[in-house]
Amino acid sequence: MAFKHYLPLLCLFLGPLAIGQPKELTVKEFLKLSTKDTTSYVVSGVVTKTGSSSRGSFYLKDRTGTLYVYGIKDPADASRSFRQMDIVPGDTVSVLGRFTIYNETTKEMKDGRLLSKSNGPDHDKPFAERVDKKESFKGKEGDDAIAAFREWVQAQVVAPEGVSGKIRVGFVVGRNGGVQEVQIIKSDIPSLNEQVLNIVKSSPKWKPAKMDGSPLRTNVRITIEI
Repeated sequence: MAFKHYLPLLCLFLGPLAIGQPKELTVKEFLKLSTKDTTSYVVSGVVTKTGSSSRGSFYLKDRTGTLYVYGIKDPADASRSFRQMDIVPGDTVSVLGRFTIYNETTKEMKDGRLLSKSNGPDHDKPFAERVDKKESFKGKEGDDAIAAFREWVQAQVVAPEGVSGKIRVGFVVGRNGGVQEVQIIKSDIPSLNEQVLNIVKSSPKWKPAKMDGSPLRTNVRITIEI
């Protein structure tokens, strides 16, 4: 993997640690390092799973093993978020970082710096197609779950006789399955807005969507018809 064009930036960022070209190790070699070794090394491989986007973490695999990379940054622009770096499973990357052992049990690379990235074959798949499992409600998944939840909400709405219209509601199914951030998007019947909001907020827990085996926050929209 080519990373020479990043060396001037890395020298500024890492100081004396970046003098000369960083040494490249396999995952196996990197995981054998001592925590007393403060040198930054390069490791290259394929991303197998992404972790927390806010913490910039993912799993990298080469022919010798798998490495957990934590706190990834772009040395060309440290303000870029993990999402903006657009790293997804299947991409091939080279990263520079130091060895550490988290909580005395997990061997990982900390403060990784992204040196290069090549998009994998599934990189441009729509987000929905990269989701392993969609959110589910009362045993139904995806669109069926949304339809089942809409029916559940409508069955509890008490409306005055002669009142009719639609209320569009948005909410988030959190990583723990709880319904969060409930809001009215559009309503023909403002007098029922608060009642509908309270019903949606009282929802039983869902099963969250999953991507790369990890729970995922998802946005949901339903339209209640009175």
